[in-house]
Amino acid sequence: MSAKLARAVRREEITKAAQDLFSRKGYHGTSVPDIARAAGISTGLIYYIFPSKEDILLACCQETAALHLNLFAQTVDIAHPLERFDCIVRELYKDLDDSSKRILITYRDSSTLPRDVRKNILSMIKNLDKHFLELFEEGQRMGIFRPDIAEPGILAANVLNLGHIWALQKTWHFIAEGIDLATYTAAQLAYFHSQLLSVTQANQLPGNDGQPASSAAPDPTPIP
Repeated sequence: MSAKLARAVRREEITKAAQDLFSRKGYHGTSVPDIARAAGISTGLIYYIFPSKEDILLACCQETAALHLNLFAQTVDIAHPLERFDCIVRELYKDLDDSSKRILITYRDSSTLPRDVRKNILSMIKNLDKHFLELFEEGQRMGIFRPDIAEPGILAANVLNLGHIWALQKTWHFIAEGIDLATYTAAQLAYFHSQLLSVTQANQLPGNDGQPASSAAPDPTPIP
């Protein structure tokens, strides 16, 4: 194993151990030696890879952001903007469902970090918003999305925010009421469609008023 690959493997082991500890004990309740023991490596090796515990938390957030941004690259071959949007949202919400611990860490612990670290985390979130805005604009240029989307910046932010609500509240709010992820995602997609499409366009989607679709239905097949 090359030195570069070994470092990447160690980095992944450290962030995985940190995510688990941060979610259970909190950022401030977790020490670097705690992370070292959980990862099965020395404290000195952690400091060789990460200068500080803040850098470990930032790396955890960066990993999450990279996974989410990668959804846009994985769906680039889907030509229809609405189909691509729906596919991204489904996969995003599946990931958020699987990574509730990472979301909890972001909300609970990032507010206590230094301002510059918080700005770095916020920039990752805004980068995801930017990609959704670019997708909205593409759909508008193609005449698929309405030209007068109300507050597109807020709508872009809401895509992630509503996914976070599921991740943070699923066990004690939604699942307790018999609402599963598929039902929640379908409801949010219906809301997004109402903001992105005109009434006429929305009625042309499969399952709406029995009208034929103007394009193929979004493919629900998970991204490989």
